[in-house]
Amino acid sequence: MHPYTYIPIGAVLKTLKRNIKIRPQIEQISVFESYGRVLAEDVKSPINVPRYDSSHMDGFAVLADDLRHASNLTPITLNVVGGGGATLGKFSNYILRSGQAYRISTGGYLPHGSNAVVPNEYTIESKGKIEIIASFGKGSHISPSGGNILRNSLLFSQGMTLRGQDVALLSLVGINKIHVYQKPKVAIIPTGDELTDNLKEVKYGKVLDTNSHFISKLVLEAGGLPIDLGISPDDSNRIKKKLISALDKADLVLTIAGSSVGKYDFVEQSINSLGKPGVLAHGVKLDRGRVTGVGALRGKPIIMLPGPIQGATNAFIAFTRPLLGYLLGLPESNGLVIRGKLMENWEARKRFRNFTKIVYVFAWETKAGVIKASPIVGDTADMTVLTRANGYLFLPENKTSIAAGEKVKINILPGLSCPSGCSGDFMSKGSFIKKQIITMVKPSHERNKKRLV
Repeated sequence: MHPYTYIPIGAVLKTLKRNIKIRPQIEQISVFESYGRVLAEDVKSPINVPRYDSSHMDGFAVLADDLRHASNLTPITLNVVGGGGATLGKFSNYILRSGQAYRISTGGYLPHGSNAVVPNEYTIESKGKIEIIASFGKGSHISPSGGNILRNSLLFSQGMTLRGQDVALLSLVGINKIHVYQKPKVAIIPTGDELTDNLKEVKYGKVLDTNSHFISKLVLEAGGLPIDLGISPDDSNRIKKKLISALDKADLVLTIAGSSVGKYDFVEQSINSLGKPGVLAHGVKLDRGRVTGVGALRGKPIIMLPGPIQGATNAFIAFTRPLLGYLLGLPESNGLVIRGKLMENWEARKRFRNFTKIVYVFAWETKAGVIKASPIVGDTADMTVLTRANGYLFLPENKTSIAAGEKVKINILPGLSCPSGCSGDFMSKGSFIKKQIITMVKPSHERNKKRLV
């Protein structure tokens, strides 16, 4: 394939999917370990909730017919029998008869024969008897058996990501084990003679490997399990050994750098030396990230991420994230999207106008509740573009400009937009970052431009 024949993203993904054999895998785990996991099956309730007719109030279980004439002027007197807080969670075999009142707590199961509950505030108790000063009909203050959940009713559907309250409900109905999709393992191979993990070597001209650590966090947030295989120098044989190890250990392989479309394409050489089909596409219509490549070996996908951080992140968004979602059993989706207004003009780079574009933005919420966003610009290797961003626009090939004030869809990417567990108010707490965006000096080639490109 000619290195400068850039292929649309959709076509590349289709080609890749035709050449891989990996499928979502299922495992059974404890319910209490299932938070954040994706269900691999529909789940039905094995029981009614409540299991039996239960009291909705603290008070007394009674026969409604005994209260037909109760009022402030004509209170009804009943004998107090059994019950109490000890009945919670236990079913009583007591058979309630006319003229009796059974003490009961909220959530307590009703004794046989009772069909109403009188709240404490409508009773006056004295010496084993109570006076009831109001009439209550059948079913008053009762949660009927199955009123919340019926036995065999659907609780959750396959493909749902379990939240904390979902885990609690599964446990509540007595489910101890659940089938979920396995977290896909993702091997990460950063390449480059210039890279090091040793801070002491940086002063001698080496470059600290930070990109692979950032990509691993994106993998983790997307539901995968990153496996860092360490830096590989620009040597085809060394990269080849790392790839063999990666294919043994992981479902998906990511390489970082070493995938230019030039002469020294060590990663492509290494992949193709290991068998067929090898590299399927190298050069995609993605700005930035056009030197991204994809391949397949042993039925497993290999994504060749560019070295510059924006290109690597864009390739992760366009290719890795959809694959992870597929392996996790998730429906195809761009994840959380927030609608807002772009506050400055934006125009595609002239050379790549007909490419798919990823534009990083900083979005914030005004006091009036309006979402606004500013585009973040900078060279493809500038990490500060990402540190100043909390979202991105995913623009199709035919979208070449956005006017100030135009409505846009802001994609939220966990790991980039906010750390795990953060709430949606991360956009309202960015005044410091917003100030940075306004005051930070633009790259030299951008300073004199009236329009952001």
